[in-house]
Amino acid sequence: MLKNAPSGWKILESERNVYSNEYLQLYEDLLDINGIKKIYIRGKRKNYSTVVPFLSMDKILMIKSYRHLVDSYQFEIPSGYIEDNESPKDAAVREFQEETGYNANKILFVGEYTLDYSMFEQKGYIFAAYDLVKKQEPHLGLMENIKIESLTTVQVKEMLTNGKILNAASIVALYRSLDFHEKNMR
Repeated sequence: MLKNAPSGWKILESERNVYSNEYLQLYEDLLDINGIKKIYIRGKRKNYSTVVPFLSMDKILMIKSYRHLVDSYQFEIPSGYIEDNESPKDAAVREFQEETGYNANKILFVGEYTLDYSMFEQKGYIFAAYDLVKKQEPHLGLMENIKIESLTTVQVKEMLTNGKILNAASIVALYRSLDFHEKNMR
């Protein structure tokens, strides 16, 4: 049911699942827009949490992750899907530990966002992590090949400005967390 749609918009058919797996479901909705029928394709993806880990006031723990889709290593920050019955914060803690081997004694909620609400239902949750302690070696999944690096906030800002960080979730989380960090932790 549409609550805020423009006059003349109606849903004729919804929730026709055309593809589904653990990470992605694709649906076709049949809309009537002022008497014209339109198929609207939309996707649902699992929500995820992203962690910006601050080693100090001016250093961030980054990961350099191999990404099959672009066949290259990319600078990112730890991130992962929220499992069923898991809170965004619990997912952030789990993913951070798995990908880096570190624990954070302090993890603060920074905000939430969506990457693309024109076609996908999915939320990203951002956390800033502080007081980091190396506890173990990373526990990586089959598709994860990660190298850990420490970069200064100045280096990270330069990389963002120069387009050297390509992952949108990392870009949003870094900008928001750097702003949060500078306003609240100095």
